Amino acid sequence: MTSSDHETVARTGDFEVTAAPRGGFTLVTLRGRYTDDLLAILQRQVFLQLKDLAVDASALSGITMALARTLYYTHQALRSQNHGLALINPPDSLRNFFKLLGAERKLPSLLSETQLPAKASDLEAAAERLDRELVQIKKELESNALWQHLDRESCWVCPFCAQLRAEIRITSRLQVAATAVERVWRHLRFECESYIAAKPRYRAKEDLDAVVKESNQLKLAASANRAEALQSQVQKLEEKAQWATNLQKGVKIAASRQRKLLPTRAPAVEGCEIAYSYRPAEEVSGDFFDFIGMTRGRTAFAIGDVSGHGIEAGILMGMTKKVLEIRLGECDDPASAMKRANADIVKDMDRSSFVTVAVIVYDPAARTLTSLRAGHNPPILFNPARDPQVGKFESGGLMLGMAQPAVFDAQLEPETLEVWDGDVLLLYTDGVEEGKNAAGEEFGLDRIVPVLRAEHGKPGAYVLGALFYEFDRFAGSVTQEDDLTAVCVKFKC
Repeated sequence: MTSSDHETVARTGDFEVTAAPRGGFTLVTLRGRYTDDLLAILQRQVFLQLKDLAVDASALSGITMALARTLYYTHQALRSQNHGLALINPPDSLRNFFKLLGAERKLPSLLSETQLPAKASDLEAAAERLDRELVQIKKELESNALWQHLDRESCWVCPFCAQLRAEIRITSRLQVAATAVERVWRHLRFECESYIAAKPRYRAKEDLDAVVKESNQLKLAASANRAEALQSQVQKLEEKAQWATNLQKGVKIAASRQRKLLPTRAPAVEGCEIAYSYRPAEEVSGDFFDFIGMTRGRTAFAIGDVSGHGIEAGILMGMTKKVLEIRLGECDDPASAMKRANADIVKDMDRSSFVTVAVIVYDPAARTLTSLRAGHNPPILFNPARDPQVGKFESGGLMLGMAQPAVFDAQLEPETLEVWDGDVLLLYTDGVEEGKNAAGEEFGLDRIVPVLRAEHGKPGAYVLGALFYEFDRFAGSVTQEDDLTAVCVKFKC
């Protein structure tokens, strides 16, 4: 397909929708992650057009029942207008939703766009022809000995080209899985140069046996090599076992002591409701948060993140937190406190280490928030009564410990805003915003703000619970490499 014969209907950070002519059909391809916005675009810009459609969602993740239901209803609507809708290589999730809808066999499904007929009236015939071909392949795999050559890892050998197909695994000759049957169909249709449907010519059984034997020998040798390598690794691990045990004990002690540096409960502050969440990625964390009492009845909400991980980051975390606590507690001016904290820390830092910090000072008498940001993620202030509803404290500043006092002091810019009734303040570390899912996508502000908007009227602890629920659902089984820390403050006049 050339760039001139397809159209990009929509492209966002989550998904892409393209359309391309395929004979009398328009092939609609969906890629990325399903969202409600994607469904809205399909309903407004694609499905309302009275034309023959083919939909390929094989590269779309996160499919829901809503998409399956819309595809089914669109198929019915187009059919009533003498048009058709075909599914191309539908993923298992979509097929399962059609089963729940009782529509599994009602939408024509094809395994390749090359099977699309010239006109919609021939769709059902094309789908039935494919079903017959798959049934025949399944029958051969279950009953024809020439189709049943498998190596020790159940990889299938094509009886026509005698190639071992690693992507086709048949674990049971009595009941071959549908996915394996479809992969055999694709191989025969598009990859096997020796297969001719009208005149199938089999390779000799001896040739097929030889392919299986060679594969088994290679894999057996590879297994032996792996076993030998594993045995060597086990021996080395055993030699280090005592050292690792002692180290683990030390890390656990360090982690326990580090936890004692952090607040065990949120303080009672007039006009505020405070909640926090702290989820270290390792035993010893580089994240910290604190609630520091200041002169004239003010409270500083602080959050920070030390560069790096492990014990070194944990040591720097403890040092930075204590320095901030002392300086903010003794200085009337929070900017002066931050400058003094940097002067204290920078002399003990090497060039590769630094600490990002965000401090928000709440003055209940003046009803103000003063922000000081040392290279940290900008705290968010949300209130549906404000315009705009979402604000960020963008005040400038370098990371603590990165620059000498003369440079650091010149870059630090305080920012002060008046507190409104209903304001929600969110401070968080970069692990929240930059957490990734299996596709490598970041969680991002675009997923944080909707939670604040939806749960604005709920307690702060509920807001954080909802935020991390959405984060966990987004990340799935992906292990996060960074600590996750957030503080939520709700203000009431």
